Amino acid sequence: MDILDFRPFSPQYGSSFNSLEGYSSGHVLKLYGFSRCCSTARVAVVLHEKQIAYELNPTNVASDAQPYIDDNGIILHGCRNICEYIATRYAERGTKLIPDLNDTRVTGLSGNFDTFARKALYETVIQRQEGLLPSEMFTSSAVQEFSDYMSVYESILSHRKYLAGNEITLVDLYHLPYGEMLCNAGVDVLFAKGPNVSRWWTDISTRPSWLAIRNGVPLKG
Repeated sequence: MDILDFRPFSPQYGSSFNSLEGYSSGHVLKLYGFSRCCSTARVAVVLHEKQIAYELNPTNVASDAQPYIDDNGIILHGCRNICEYIATRYAERGTKLIPDLNDTRVTGLSGNFDTFARKALYETVIQRQEGLLPSEMFTSSAVQEFSDYMSVYESILSHRKYLAGNEITLVDLYHLPYGEMLCNAGVDVLFAKGPNVSRWWTDISTRPSWLAIRNGVPLKG
């Protein structure tokens, strides 16, 4: 369920990429992960936002689904740990990403989003891929549960541009992989739920950092 299988594999996807020409130290962060894994995509989009040069070393999803990095000898595992590390260590580079707002309503939002999104994807896509016939009742129920959950987002986004304030943060970026999969599966909740969710999703899903990841990262010297 953690695989970005809505698009065909491209030989370019997962290749080396220098996201900032002339990076003064010449240091290139090493990212290890399966190139179509949602967790790897989250790390990569954060690296793009922070303008950090990196090299993706593809791994076998069957043996190592979670990404890890080697940042000049600092080895770190786990998608969210890595993203928070990058946003904190390189705070002065690129987009800030660390939220200033301490709002308990946004704590755990993306984790719950993933839970509802996975269920909707299982009922609408994964069962067919496994040769099973989805139940229309269970499919409708899963999509409705996801839609109901997004009511929380519609409320939060009614008075702020992004989930944690008026600047984009990690909280927003974490939603991109599963949100993209849902849209490509024909689940239109992110566009149809309400004007605030639609505006937010259109904003984050058209950022250059995400467009680079979702279409495959080209090789640069």
